[in-house]
Amino acid sequence: MSTMDRSTTAFQELIGTMRQHWANQLYPALHQRYEQATQGQPPADSAQAGQAVEDLPLYHWFCFIERHYQRMKYSDPRWGLAAALSARPDWVAEQLHPAQDSAYLRLRPELPLPDYYSAIDIHQHPGNLVGADYDGLMYRASATSIHPNTRRFEAHERMAQWLQSQGNFLSVLDMGCGFGKCGFPIARHFEQAQVLGIDLSAPCLRLAARTAEQEGLRNIRFEQADAAQVPCEDASFDLVTSTQLLHELPVEVIARVLAESYRLLKPGGLVAHLDFRAHQPWPQFLIEGHSVRNNEGYLPGFNRMDIAAAYLAAGFEPVRIEPFAETEGATRADWPYWRFPWTLFWSRKPA
Repeated sequence: MSTMDRSTTAFQELIGTMRQHWANQLYPALHQRYEQATQGQPPADSAQAGQAVEDLPLYHWFCFIERHYQRMKYSDPRWGLAAALSARPDWVAEQLHPAQDSAYLRLRPELPLPDYYSAIDIHQHPGNLVGADYDGLMYRASATSIHPNTRRFEAHERMAQWLQSQGNFLSVLDMGCGFGKCGFPIARHFEQAQVLGIDLSAPCLRLAARTAEQEGLRNIRFEQADAAQVPCEDASFDLVTSTQLLHELPVEVIARVLAESYRLLKPGGLVAHLDFRAHQPWPQFLIEGHSVRNNEGYLPGFNRMDIAAAYLAAGFEPVRIEPFAETEGATRADWPYWRFPWTLFWSRKPA
């Protein structure tokens, strides 16, 4: 059964089309105006970079689309994802693993949710993934339009391929796994591995567990847990990884997540957190503006923290910080379109 009527489908397709227009036409035009305004006078910092465009109508239109089309995608009272899914409770229930333990799933209803997680609608997602049973389904539907110019979940497939280049891992922890968009590619690429995905969101975990069951993936399971306090023994994993988790945490929690990554790894094990980082004035201005427009208030703190020092403080070898191409050619200097500044932070636990 479809979750959406024709009007809702058309509306959501309009949102996706506007996102493509925003990334592939508005952003190049805005960048060109920025280059013209700063020619011969490179800005000293992100604030100065912003001054070059902040009075342009084009910039205000760019910001309006980023903010309000995301809000409309989720929360439009007629054709938003929340309205469409809340109208189909029986269909939603069919897509989710029952809210009980199984070979694929362990939920902890008593687990306290940190205030930083439950009090903010990150990404403008109503209830921040814990407000309704359909939250995982809504997040999955939304994720298809987040990254223009990539195939569906291409960044996560490429992450799994990169991990393959680093060795053969038999025990894997995927922190902040959501509905499994990175855990599933890892499970498919490492067929001999046992993969554990953890997250705070029960709706996302129920969707992930049902998907694994439907696809017959026997080497992955999901558990409700906090990445800053994981209920697993020391040295349980060869690989600890996450995708787009760190920038959604306060700086002090990031330090605890890195400490947990170290504790949970076997000696010589690999930690690889894929996230965002922008330090040049123009991309820093854009990504930190995005954090305001998309309710990602912890992103600026993560972007400016000394992540290398945090890895060393956790006990790791020096961290390698490398640009990551979410699609072929995306890290080229002449890439013309808007993109997140994907960055891979990886290191090893000393052997």
